[in-house]
Formats: sequence, C-alpha cells, structure tokens
Amino acid sequence: MATKEAETWIFWDISSCPVSSSDVASRVGPCIKRALENLGYSGCITITAIGILTDIDTDILRAVYSSGVSLTHVSSERLGITLELMWWIKEHPIPANFMLISGDEIFRRNHRFFEEARHTVIQKFPFDQQDIDSTPVPSPVWENFLASLRPDAIESGVLEKEPGLVCGQCCLPDQQGFENFTKHLKTHVHVFPESSPRMMKRKQPEASLNIFGEIP
Repeated sequence: MATKEAETWIFWDISSCPVSSSDVASRVGPCIKRALENLGYSGCITITAIGILTDIDTDILRAVYSSGVSLTHVSSERLGITLELMWWIKEHPIPANFMLISGDEIFRRNHRFFEEARHTVIQKFPFDQQDIDSTPVPSPVWENFLASLRPDAIESGVLEKEPGLVCGQCCLPDQQGFENFTKHLKTHVHVFPESSPRMMKRKQPEASLNIFGEIP
C-alpha cells in the first residue's frame, strides 16, 4: 500500500461538484493541495478536474488550469469517468494515494478496485472538519468547502509542472496549450466514447468496463 510519501492523485468531478465563478475556481486546487500537505502527504500531488468540460464556462476552466490543475474531458459523466479511472489503474502499477471527489452515488463502490491494485484510497474528505467516510461527497460538505476558500489561497510563483490536457474521446496528439485545447473541444466533431480511436487503442476486456457496477 502507498505511504504518505508516495504520489497522490486527486480526481475532481467538476460536473457534479461545480464552482460558480473563475475566482472560486482558481482557489480549489491550491486549497486541496494545501489541505493534503497539512495532513502529511509529502509526495507529488496531481489534481485533475474531470467531467463534461464543454458544459463548463471557458473562464472557469482557464482559472482551474492556471492554478495547476489538469483538465480531462469526457463525453458522458458516468461512463467517461469510469473509463478514465479504469485506465488510470492500469497505467499506475506503483502504489499511490488516490481520491475521487464526486457527488455521484455510483462512485461509492470505487474503493475496493483501487485497494486491490495496492493503491491507498483517501476515504475522508480532507478539506472539511466533518467526518466523511467515502465518496460521493455530500452537497453541503462541498458547498462548505467552497465557502471556506480564502482569497489568499493562491500562492505566487511558477508551477512545478505544466498541468495536463486530455480529451477522453479522441486519440489526438497532445493539445499544445489551453487555448488550443478549448478550441478543440468546441470545434472537433467528437465520436461516441465506445467507438472512439482512444477507446479502441486502449480497449479492455468487457467485464472491466463495469468496475463500478452497471453504468446507465
């Protein structure tokens, strides 16, 4: 199992746990990172906002990305996120710390699959004093977390690394820069996820698609 010195990966379901403005959006990632560091997580922390990004205001996405949070677009909330998490398990054999911040009930069953892969699931929501056992994050807790974000949450300085930009539907070269990425999301004719080049490239046994149960 992973230790607190290992890498920590946070997936933030921005569709079910949204933010209302770019000002608030710019504080979420740094506050999550600060909270984890205060809890003793000293390894590299990677935060990814995942969801149907075409439904999110571009200014909010820009603020999220500029704060050091990676962006991953999926075409469908449950299936798309499920596939991304399944691929993450496959591509990260070294034990790491993991957490999914989501308001979707279906992800409550995610823990055992990550634990079977030797990852440590952060089960308690680390950004609020309330004792939360698992995902999904109850709406009041997420709202209280957003309300607690302070204007001084953003620290000046150069980001440790450039955040990632991923379109979960398309098998394309890495999008160079935020503007090109958002342009792609607006102009590209996306295919259905189950028949996309990316899905075919990384196709898994059918049974593994249901790691979180039946996906409606």
